[in-house]
Amino acid sequence: MPVKKRPRKPEPETNLRHGGKMSGTCPRCHYGRNKKARGKLLHGIPEVTDSEQLREVLVRIDRNLRQDEALMQDETASFIMGVLEAKISGNEYFLVASSGRNANPWIQKKHLDGIPHHPGAWETVNPQVPERHTGWWTVRNENVDLDTSIRSVSNPCAAIKLLLGLGRKKPAWKSVEYLRMSEMVFVGRAADDPSKRQWHGKGATSSWTAHSCDACEARIPYLICDVPANEIVG
Repeated sequence: MPVKKRPRKPEPETNLRHGGKMSGTCPRCHYGRNKKARGKLLHGIPEVTDSEQLREVLVRIDRNLRQDEALMQDETASFIMGVLEAKISGNEYFLVASSGRNANPWIQKKHLDGIPHHPGAWETVNPQVPERHTGWWTVRNENVDLDTSIRSVSNPCAAIKLLLGLGRKKPAWKSVEYLRMSEMVFVGRAADDPSKRQWHGKGATSSWTAHSCDACEARIPYLICDVPANEIVG
């Protein structure tokens, strides 16, 4: 029988990382993610962390969702919601996504009301996640293929939708001031989802900030690599 993995506990770290640390090696360009050239990091996004402000955004969205009578009628609903903020070449981006293959995502515009951090600037994204290891794109909107050893490569996770959604905006790419992301679990009262239950606190409206799943940990480093294709050797 296969050995069962013990679920990871909610991460107490202040700035939870998504997709590894900057001390690792990038699987797309094969440079160290903290490598510098002429005193400047090659990667504009050497790692992705969350922030207190983004966690507050998620708490507000969660409250809005739970006030949606139509949504709350489905007590078995469970999904990951994620938010991303970035400043690239002077332009700011504030994106929201929810996991799942729904044609209409769980989170809608009406659920973004009352967000205190950059109010009115947030928008939802719901890009189609590629079904195979080919046909992906980076935050810089450059094509990239993922390693064939990555399992569950087509999982429509919130973190992946956020990064793909940013890439499809085709941001001008001169400098990255920051890119931060945070995720949280929404679990309905009657949801039977052990993989998400570990992230649900006591009471019907309590959740913890969630780390990325194994599939996201493997995929995110490819998507955040912004080293131009013509600068990759080999």
